[in-house]
Amino acid sequence: MTDSRLNPLAPDALDAAQRALYDAVRTSPRAQGPMGRLLTRDDGSLVGPFDAWLRSPVLGALFERVGMALRTETVAPTAAREVAILVVARAWSADFEWWAHRQVVRNEGVPEEVIDAIAQRRPLPTEDPAINAAHDVAAELVYKRALEATTLERAKAVLGERGLVEVVMAVGFYQLVSGTLESFHPPPPTGVEIEGPPPIAEHAGFDLYQAASTLRAVRRLRPDPIPDALLRRVLQAATWAPSGGNRQPWQVVAVRDPALKQRLGELYRPLWSAYTEPYQERLEALPEPERRSIQGAITAGDYLAEHLHETPVVAVFCFDPGGLAITDAGLGRPSVVGGGSLYPAVQNLLLACRAEGLGCVLTTLLCGVEEQVRELLGIPDPWATYAHVPIGWPIGGHGPIARRPVETVAFADQFGEPLFPTESRSGG
Repeated sequence: MTDSRLNPLAPDALDAAQRALYDAVRTSPRAQGPMGRLLTRDDGSLVGPFDAWLRSPVLGALFERVGMALRTETVAPTAAREVAILVVARAWSADFEWWAHRQVVRNEGVPEEVIDAIAQRRPLPTEDPAINAAHDVAAELVYKRALEATTLERAKAVLGERGLVEVVMAVGFYQLVSGTLESFHPPPPTGVEIEGPPPIAEHAGFDLYQAASTLRAVRRLRPDPIPDALLRRVLQAATWAPSGGNRQPWQVVAVRDPALKQRLGELYRPLWSAYTEPYQERLEALPEPERRSIQGAITAGDYLAEHLHETPVVAVFCFDPGGLAITDAGLGRPSVVGGGSLYPAVQNLLLACRAEGLGCVLTTLLCGVEEQVRELLGIPDPWATYAHVPIGWPIGGHGPIARRPVETVAFADQFGEPLFPTESRSGG
């Protein structure tokens, strides 16, 4: 970084508390290793986050001690811990942090192809269980902002409870470090060229089968904003969906304005209450597993209804009826073919959100008050609405979904003739 936002403090400009922190950094074990000579510039000022911490020496001293404790008082393997830190640096595109810890990772014998995979957000080409466990924990925390139960249990089995907690703490601490670096852009050591992580393509690199099998309807969403670049990626995925004649007869309104979301919430709440009322009335007569499942869905839906206005984005999908080829219009049954040019775009959006760690849910209740929604959002004739997808960071996490097994829905040549034997059922 060359656009430093703080003037580095030279040693002769420090007060007593700052000098104590300065000396602690200069005499710490980190200063004794191969990177020690790069802790200061020619004028004696500190590099990395340390110069910024001198401005608040009491907090800075605590941070310095935490950083050293993570290096010297932990049981998690050094290579695994450093891989987790490198994941943080990649996520923040923190040049200094990436450069410094890449050296440490190399010194620990981690292959260059593993470092490259972290840089490109690809699966790691290594069988080292500790490195894989630490990487997966760090990646979920920084990219998805949640740690799934299955990932936690795998990491705990490899690292132990203490090692797992230490990796989680390291991820949190080095996000603080990366935030400091990216806020103040301290200059590098004198005469050293800092090489940060390379740019990456705009894709999440998430396995399709994992995304599809864990695409839960997430109705509890945090109000934290969604970056524009991320929103663009998931909406771009929607545009790749198939449609009849490749017409793409749909468009989407990403509603972020608080007043508009407030009004959508007011329209949605009575529709949700009316929709769930029949279920509430017959819950007690249902078997326990089914009752528990429906009650859970209703409770989550109640939360969404009460907090829809806090959702960062409500994606309102619209369509032009004139762009649909409705080949089943005269069959004397509900027409569904037209939806084949519309709902694949929604499904692509849902899968992309899952790959990015976002939560979402497909809703259609607002179609019942379509004219009010069209007026609210300025949707012109002849456009109509067909889906509304609240999107945000999930409260909680994702997880396996419950669906009928493929053996019960896939037939061989004739309806009802099994395609797969029932004994072939598996989670794969």
